[in-house]
Amino acid sequence: MHLEYRVTNDKDNQKVSQILKNHLKFSRGQIRRLKRCAGVMVNNQTVRLNALVKEGDLIRVNFQDDEDQSVIPQDIPLNILFEDEHILVVNKPSNMLVHPLSYHVLDTLANGVIYHWQQQGYNSKFRAVSRLDKDTSGVILIAKSSYSCYQLAEQMKKGIYRREYLAVVHNKITMDSGVINLPIGRPYKGSLIFGVTSRGKEAITHFTVIQRFASGSLVKLRLETGRTHQIRVHMNHLGHPLMGDDLYGGSMDLIHRQALHSWRLGFNHPVTKENMQLEVPLPDDIESLIQKLKNCSISL
Repeated sequence: MHLEYRVTNDKDNQKVSQILKNHLKFSRGQIRRLKRCAGVMVNNQTVRLNALVKEGDLIRVNFQDDEDQSVIPQDIPLNILFEDEHILVVNKPSNMLVHPLSYHVLDTLANGVIYHWQQQGYNSKFRAVSRLDKDTSGVILIAKSSYSCYQLAEQMKKGIYRREYLAVVHNKITMDSGVINLPIGRPYKGSLIFGVTSRGKEAITHFTVIQRFASGSLVKLRLETGRTHQIRVHMNHLGHPLMGDDLYGGSMDLIHRQALHSWRLGFNHPVTKENMQLEVPLPDDIESLIQKLKNCSISL
């Protein structure tokens, strides 16, 4: 994998390191790694990072930081929404971990992605830009290099990276929309669940009601922050736990996992800077849940 940049007039007579830092937005750590591995070329010649460049020169950065891979490759079908040299976007099914755990090393999204990449002839670390719970379905973005991951993480900090979800919650939400700004953390030391607590970290969730049923609501949610279980904790705190989320007060009578779906991602491509919007429709189990709620007035 590599990145190319043609030097423009305003960058004439600058050092390679200046362009990497100020224009291409490499982190200091990434620049140090490039220096150690001689990973930068100008006009097909390896150069030092203090070399001066001229207008029209072609800078090529070769990413060489991905040799070590601890994830076991496994042939798992992937629903790929987009892929190029720098990023991979996948529609993750429910009941699948994103990363392996010490007691669950196979059948995760990472296993399938690493196998897919190795079949293409290259080895790269698995870098999910944001995470989804095991039982949350939908769009997830994976960076193919530390550079792409860093660029996307910076977008997240600046609010450019947008994550939107669809969820079915218990009870009718009376407001059409709103913002939940309540800190989230562990209620006490050693707690296995999270909750709203003054000792927690800032957490902001925007919500809009799409449809109301006799005993629930279909809600669109946008995350401004990314705390663990943020949507599940915030909605439960408001008295609207997600259906199927028995960890946070939801009933499993009509669906056997939390009714939460990563619906849409919006971001700028880390290299081309193109604005990208990727979305996937609701999966069958949540569509079936909505149909059941339309057809009955069960109080859950």
